[in-house]
Amino acid sequence: MRLDRHDIFPFTVILIFGLVIPLAGWLGLGSRQQIILDLSNLAKDFTIASLAFAIFIGFLAIRSHRREKRVLIERGEQVPSHFAALFADESEQHAANLLFERLRRMTATGRMPRLEREDQLSGPPLFLDPADLAEQLEELCRELDICTALDPDAKAALYNAKTVSQLVSALAHFIQQQGLKSA
Repeated sequence: MRLDRHDIFPFTVILIFGLVIPLAGWLGLGSRQQIILDLSNLAKDFTIASLAFAIFIGFLAIRSHRREKRVLIERGEQVPSHFAALFADESEQHAANLLFERLRRMTATGRMPRLEREDQLSGPPLFLDPADLAEQLEELCRELDICTALDPDAKAALYNAKTVSQLVSALAHFIQQQGLKSA
């Protein structure tokens, strides 16, 4: 959040009425024993809340690992050559090779389940977060010196892709359009 000069006054008022005045009243009107008791209760509550939050995050991580292991058992693990073989065009195969490592790193287990062309990106078997995928695509475009501003329609297709084939085709369009060499 960036504050400009017009935001300083409301921010100052909020700080004064929300923090400074209650803190001054608490320190001025409270006894030393009461202040120590309040601080120890605050520390205890913070510890309990932090522990509950950590347990919740651990639960979600375990759940996602189990879900991905179940998908890996059902479908098997994918290797880059088999993933690229799903696509016929050379630029699509190059795009598939570039995307494979990115997609694999985004999984909870670090292993890629066997994918089909019409598999959903945000659903089974990948369960990718669209914001994380967009971040990875931006990083990949920066690394490859792909300028997505040259073709707004293709950029929209890349960032709004719902399936594996749409994602690979959109990236292949940029590779073909900008003449990137195969690595």
